[in-house]
Formats: sequence, structure tokens, C-alpha cells
Amino acid sequence: MNLTRVKKQGNIFSWIIISSFIFLILSCGGGSGGGTPAPPPPPPPPNPSTWKVIALGDSITVGYSADDPHSEGYVPKLSRLLGKNVINLGISGAHTIDVANNLVRNLEKYHPTHVLVLIGANDVEENPYDVNHYIEIMKYIVNTIRAYKAVPIVATLTPFCHEKWEPFYEKNINDRNAAIRSVLGQEMKVTIADMAKTFTCDMMDRHGGNHPNDWGYDVMAHVWYNILITNPKY
Repeated sequence: MNLTRVKKQGNIFSWIIISSFIFLILSCGGGSGGGTPAPPPPPPPPNPSTWKVIALGDSITVGYSADDPHSEGYVPKLSRLLGKNVINLGISGAHTIDVANNLVRNLEKYHPTHVLVLIGANDVEENPYDVNHYIEIMKYIVNTIRAYKAVPIVATLTPFCHEKWEPFYEKNINDRNAAIRSVLGQEMKVTIADMAKTFTCDMMDRHGGNHPNDWGYDVMAHVWYNILITNPKY
């Protein structure tokens, strides 16, 4: 038997086995040049204990028409859901321009991480601005919140359920909500708490028609909560 030929054949066989093993590793992603890279680790879960949340708005933010505004408005309900106090800066009768005028003072006083904004109902009812005027003020509010390194979350307006003037109010509110969704939501990439998609008149106080009842405030609190907890950028 030719020992040199046997030795060469053994070397070739060993090389084939080693090459096959290397190919298998590469094809499974074990090498630096092939396979699908490992997915990035998931973002850390939200940690409300590090947040400072303020709520801006009118009498709806105050909690008007709830059985007990201090415990049954959307702000105290949201505070209980988060396990953290949400600072209620709502002012009964406030218009959008009032929120804008007080904004810098509130941002500098509280240094929030998140700002909830629900405003515009009094503009519709008492001195209806055209939509362009309304949305320009809202853009200022959003840009100012961002300039102070906080996260703005803007709500669409809840319905008015007055029997006599409902068609007029409905159009005015729908126009503003459409602008909130398109200009703030789509163009400016603001997170929208779309109350209007959830609310019906059953959730509004029948005595006045423009404030949520206890059920409505509970729905609002859960809408805010779900956005805060599930959106990874927070």
C-alpha cells in the first residue's frame, strides 16, 4: 500500500469535514459575514416614578360635573392608575389662548416630563375662533412644551350634547379635531389622545351637555393612561 497516498487522502477528508463545519456555522449566522443579525434589545418599560405629569385645560380638566371633582375627574383617576400624582392645572372657563399665555410660567414652575393638553371647548361655545387661528395657538403650545424638553400629548375635543345647538357645535368641534389629527398628529408627530373616537353623549353630563359624567371621566383617564404606558418613546 502507498502510505503517501493514504496520508494525502486523509488530509483531504479532514479538510472537507472542517470546511463543511465552517460553512454550517456561517449559514446559521455564527460568522461575522452572514446570517440575520440579532434583534436589538427591547426598550426598557416605562417608569412613571421618574415622570412629572401636568394636565392643562379648562373645566373638563378641573373635573366639573363629576360627583367629586377632586376624586372623580380624569386627573385624579389617572393619578390612581399611574400610582403617581398628576398635577391639575385646569382652569374653569379657560380658552386656548389662556393656556398659551400661562404655559411658560407653568413649565418653568413644574419642570414636567409630560404635558397633557385638552383645550378648545370654550373657544367653540363662547367665541369660536376659525380653525386656522385655533391650530396656530395649539402649534405654539406644542413647540413650547418641546422646547422645555417635555413630551406633549394633545387630546381631541369631546362632544357637545346640547339639543338645540348640537349641529353647530358638532361642526365646530369636528373641524378642530380634524386639524388636531392632521396638523399636530401627522405633520408635527404629536401623540394624540383621541377622545372624540371614544366618546358618545352617554358619557356626557345631560344637565349641561358639554362636560363628561363620572363614566366619561373614567374613559378619559384610561385613554391617557394607555398612551403613557404603551408608547415606547416615553
